[in-house]
Amino acid sequence: MDRITVLIADDHALFREGLCMLLAQEPSISVVGAADCNEAISMVEALQPDILLLAVNTPQPNALDLLPLVSEKSSRTRVLILFGFSDDRFMSRALQLGAKGYVLKTLNRNDFVKAIRAIHVGENWAGRKVLADVLESLYQKTHQMNRSLSEKQEALTDREQDVVKWVIQGMTNKEIASRLDISDKTVKAHLSHIFSKVKVNRRLQLALHQIVEHLE
Repeated sequence: MDRITVLIADDHALFREGLCMLLAQEPSISVVGAADCNEAISMVEALQPDILLLAVNTPQPNALDLLPLVSEKSSRTRVLILFGFSDDRFMSRALQLGAKGYVLKTLNRNDFVKAIRAIHVGENWAGRKVLADVLESLYQKTHQMNRSLSEKQEALTDREQDVVKWVIQGMTNKEIASRLDISDKTVKAHLSHIFSKVKVNRRLQLALHQIVEHLE
């Protein structure tokens, strides 16, 4: 089986070295290069890696400017964003610009490797902590807005609020299903309704749907 080729882009040399050492322990993954973000685009074009691990260390609007350039230089390269913070607006923006995954730098090794493998086969990926943070942020926003009568009618039901609460606390779909005495399929249906009601944009909503489908 061919190994997954990975290019690492981070402006901190020590962090790049640490990622190289970590991924070197995975026989299914081959790190083909590591550079700062300014050098990454030329290396993407030259190396055509399967995955670009792109570190974003600041929530500034231009932090994701490299994403459109990646697809121009290599149509085969999928981008996994490594964030030092959790922010639903940045997750949404990253997905809109073509990223396939969003993970925090605090992610453990096993889940990090899972994310790379998932992105490689065409799935979207976000860790459960990221998903929980996004849901909590979006949920809080719906309570802070001055909504019209029609929007109020779209408020989350008691059962949907229960689902959000358990997701935020880190429960899997199966655990939520057991807690609420419903099926896994029903939990996923509730999450679909929740994403719609909290006005998630279509690209983020699609990604969240796919992420939920693969949560264990």
